Amino acid sequence: MTPAPRFLTTPADICRSLVTHRLILRQLVRRDILSRYRKSALGMLWALLTPLLTFVIYAYVFSTILKVRFPSRVPDLDYNYGIILFSGLMLHFFITEVLTRSPVLVLENVNFVKKVVFPLEMLSLVATGSAAVTLGFNFVILVAAILFFNGTVPPTIALVPLVWIPFFAVVVGISWFFASLGVFLRDIGHVVGILSTVLLFGSPILFPPDTLPDFLKTLIWFNPLSVPVHATRDLALWGVMPDLQNLAIYTGVAAVFLWVGAFWFQRTKKGFADVV
Repeated sequence: MTPAPRFLTTPADICRSLVTHRLILRQLVRRDILSRYRKSALGMLWALLTPLLTFVIYAYVFSTILKVRFPSRVPDLDYNYGIILFSGLMLHFFITEVLTRSPVLVLENVNFVKKVVFPLEMLSLVATGSAAVTLGFNFVILVAAILFFNGTVPPTIALVPLVWIPFFAVVVGISWFFASLGVFLRDIGHVVGILSTVLLFGSPILFPPDTLPDFLKTLIWFNPLSVPVHATRDLALWGVMPDLQNLAIYTGVAAVFLWVGAFWFQRTKKGFADVV
């Protein structure tokens, strides 16, 4: 009898799995990205055009038509609301893309389920990696917008990818949970759509937390988007360091999310073949 793989039972196993399967992960992410644009006329150019057009629309509607303003954290530094909004929305786009795909990841790759040598946990990492590439294009648009409107970008913007690392860990952990749950409970896909909306309106993406009642100010920080959105704006827009204590707590929580998601997926994937 073939022993069950030890991957993903401890944090060390998670890192070992990433190193062991890095080539498979890279190839699958590349294939996943190319498959999106293979039959389109503009191909990969859409990966840049989509966030660019999204930013232009939000900037025009909220800043020119609605004239919405977002309070600045730095004196004498004011940003177009479209830039502030887009800096948070791009993270929401990322988590929404991954979570929307997660419930059907295993169901859409049934041919891998009965292949003992294939690490099914890679499917969530592929979805996350593919979404991260899109997030990278969004970040390029954000940097270009800041440079266009302000003439310069703060040097702290180079640190933005670092504060995204624990956010990626949270997303992967949740993805593993939903990918497993989606095999046994097909209705979970409908729940994810509602959850995405809750994550958007329950975060500081659309409005500053200071405008909320005190009890909501505390509650909003339990949203997995709140800390990375706030830290991204601090580094990319205001040129200040984010709250390191909040980041440290968030990183610890992210590690727990990653491990729990991995443990759940590892324990439940033994029953995938019987269901699919």
